[in-house]
Amino acid sequence: MLVGPSTSLCSLSPFELLDVPILERVAFYLVTSRFIGPPSELVPLLCTSRTINASLSFRNNNHLYSQIFCQKFDSAAVIRRLSWGRTTVECLSEELRKRNTILTRMRHQNAENSAHLHEDLWAVYLMLLENDGKNMAQLCLWAELPIWLENVIEEKCQVPREHPLSWINDNEATSLVLWLLWMSSSEGSVKNEDPRVRNKILTRLEPFLVQGHRFSSAYAPDAFFYLPLCAETEAAIPCTTGLPLPIARDFVHYGRKIGLATPPLIPAALLNYVVRLEVRLDDNPLPSAVAQLPETRAQAAAMGLSLPRLTQEDIVDFHFHTRTRFFGDYNGVGSERLDSEWFRIVSCHDPWAVDRPLRGIFYHFGSLTGHWNGRALIPYLQAHIEANMPNRRPPIQGVTWAHERISCVFKEHHCLTPDEPISAPAEAHGWGEDILNVWLPRRLQIKHGADNLTLHDPETGKTVRYETYHADRENPYSRPSKMSSEWRCDLPVASEDSQYETDDDYEEVFEERTSGVTDIIITGETYDRESPAWGCFSFIGRIRPWDGFVVLLRRSTHAAHAYHGRWIFKGYIHERSLVGRWRETGTAVDQLGYEGGFVLCKADETSMNIV
Repeated sequence: MLVGPSTSLCSLSPFELLDVPILERVAFYLVTSRFIGPPSELVPLLCTSRTINASLSFRNNNHLYSQIFCQKFDSAAVIRRLSWGRTTVECLSEELRKRNTILTRMRHQNAENSAHLHEDLWAVYLMLLENDGKNMAQLCLWAELPIWLENVIEEKCQVPREHPLSWINDNEATSLVLWLLWMSSSEGSVKNEDPRVRNKILTRLEPFLVQGHRFSSAYAPDAFFYLPLCAETEAAIPCTTGLPLPIARDFVHYGRKIGLATPPLIPAALLNYVVRLEVRLDDNPLPSAVAQLPETRAQAAAMGLSLPRLTQEDIVDFHFHTRTRFFGDYNGVGSERLDSEWFRIVSCHDPWAVDRPLRGIFYHFGSLTGHWNGRALIPYLQAHIEANMPNRRPPIQGVTWAHERISCVFKEHHCLTPDEPISAPAEAHGWGEDILNVWLPRRLQIKHGADNLTLHDPETGKTVRYETYHADRENPYSRPSKMSSEWRCDLPVASEDSQYETDDDYEEVFEERTSGVTDIIITGETYDRESPAWGCFSFIGRIRPWDGFVVLLRRSTHAAHAYHGRWIFKGYIHERSLVGRWRETGTAVDQLGYEGGFVLCKADETSMNIV
């Protein structure tokens, strides 16, 4: 108990005379008997007497409130990703107070709460990145996250288009809203949406697809392979190479400021759009023209039809069975599957920064290895040109999209130390490192081996061997390697005086142990079963080590498909989906080309090692 100077022990009740640890236990079990919602049961207990209040108040008892936080919210992720300085009783209790305030604002749905919108959106997004079950329950069951998101979207769309806080112009808030919409959606919730609500969402997402070059799709300009950028580079970045960059801001997280980059808007818009489009396809019959196609592949072959040739079974499989996977913990690893998303937002907020103390895992070896299925959204060319003409604002709703199935098998090839990787050549006009050839030399010679890939650059005379990565083997390479699969938080040990230390008394560092891999090349080809219908293509690509950004070049391997030309596909892996934008490569990198969005999902479960 804490007794004031004017308080006599004789005047206290037996309950007030209990030791503070016992009072703490009473308060803790009283509050946690109800999991959902803020610890409102404490209010009458704190009002019992001044003595009880002094013992259990937030100001005097951080230990109690930190325990309540750990009971009501998830804490494993912050312990894994950050330093001890974020998990002191002071930090945890302060985070409890902040979250209770924000969840209460969400639940009350007050119009005046719009002043705190950006803060609330960031707090909810970080909670979902740290979710291991408890956070989602508090957000959905008590704060009514789906209803709150619906109201936020509606209010943003009512703001005049020209206003900086409108749905189209407030990229920070809109990006966070779309990621929250995706992370809180499920197959059931989308299927059960009122069709009018679903159509309204699709309409509101179309501007981001039609004019995708206007919105953030990467954490750094995609034309650049080598990062960080030089200070003088800023003026030489064309707006067609991933600009604008995500908005960066400082945010108080667990009682301390941390720099954050807004997650790119385009991937979230694509995921939300495609899953709703696919649900609509479930209810739409096939066009009558499909009946004129051969029923099966065998029938098409018997008729002697040239390839590629679609059949009815191809259309049915694509129309009704090619589906995007929803956000979810399919492998039972909890928030750990979202570590890459976390490390991107905390360490990729400044492409010019040399020091990135929180740099972590951006790409999991073996992530791309295997069979991938999905779709590319292809706008009709004339509509694409009209919607993106400068100094004009034609209506961009109602743009017609063609859907092309993409079904491919990828392999990963790693350059291992002490070998040096193939250099990424400079683009002819100075726009980075030739993104239109996936950061690889134009005359590169590629030789495929049984378990390796040999690359030869005639310009430099350099030859490099890349080892094919086999995730299912004890030694994933055909030759012995000294790779380490460990990543660690290399942090100082907490001292007894840690509760009195300030932000300047320690430095957060998430340090990488060398993996022995200096570069990753991706190769692939159209899945055998789908190539007679959708065309034969090969793929080669590269992964940018700065943020795990994936770029793939697709080329036709059959003369009959040459009209497709060369396309690049660029984006990030989000859980088990590769999401981003494609564009043709015939247009210069500093010019707006013919482009659209794509979503691919991993069809098989190749094991992934975190390295």
